[in-house]
Amino acid sequence: MIDRFINKVFHEDALMLLQALPTASVDAVITDPMYGTGRKVEYDWGPDPAGGDPAKHWFYHEPMYQECRRVLKAGCAVAWAQSPKFHNYFSVWFGGHRLWTLTRYRQRGRNATGHVWIVQTREQKPVEFPHRDSLISFETIFSSAAPDAMTLREHNLHPCVKPVEEMAFMIDVLTKHGQIVLDCFCGLGSTLLAAEQLGRRWIGCDLSKQYCQRAMKRLADFGARKRNENTSGRHRTEEEQGKPPAP
Repeated sequence: MIDRFINKVFHEDALMLLQALPTASVDAVITDPMYGTGRKVEYDWGPDPAGGDPAKHWFYHEPMYQECRRVLKAGCAVAWAQSPKFHNYFSVWFGGHRLWTLTRYRQRGRNATGHVWIVQTREQKPVEFPHRDSLISFETIFSSAAPDAMTLREHNLHPCVKPVEEMAFMIDVLTKHGQIVLDCFCGLGSTLLAAEQLGRRWIGCDLSKQYCQRAMKRLADFGARKRNENTSGRHRTEEEQGKPPAP
């Protein structure tokens, strides 16, 4: 039953998609929901419904969080990005968890910034931070030399674009090759692209049709680059062996 959702981006309300997924069917939920801390944060479908109110924020998100736990397999992890502004509520909202902080930097930027993740198992047991460095480059989103670089206009489509490198870090330490990663607030698709690059299966969802379209384009572009690289590598190997390249 889960197969019909695999490697697809759904233009859908997150709760509706989650309720359609089978119980204990995914290996990790890695998602970055609305922070809820700003009074005037706008998405292309409308304003953040919380408007800076923590009670409104959790009233909106708790049903989705509980569904995320339901669809996880036993012992598997949910990584839920959350603004530290609401840290006094974390224990009440999430139960047992560990805070992971990944540091983003840009070579031309003035400062590095931390990004906070709530990480726990389906059973609300804390997941310890891995023994590895967590300095994440934010350069590739803007660098014209990067394959997945965004224009400023594309970046401005979303108020909080995530670096693919950050999502790759989370996926690499929380899942294994071939496992299923769910991002029910996928935005412009950084989690899905990182999953594709690392050989994981994935499921994406967002309320914005425009965000879903951009996510699918990024994934399609990556697939095209990968096919071209494979073709070029095959031609090089055949030339090295003295064979004419296949048409």
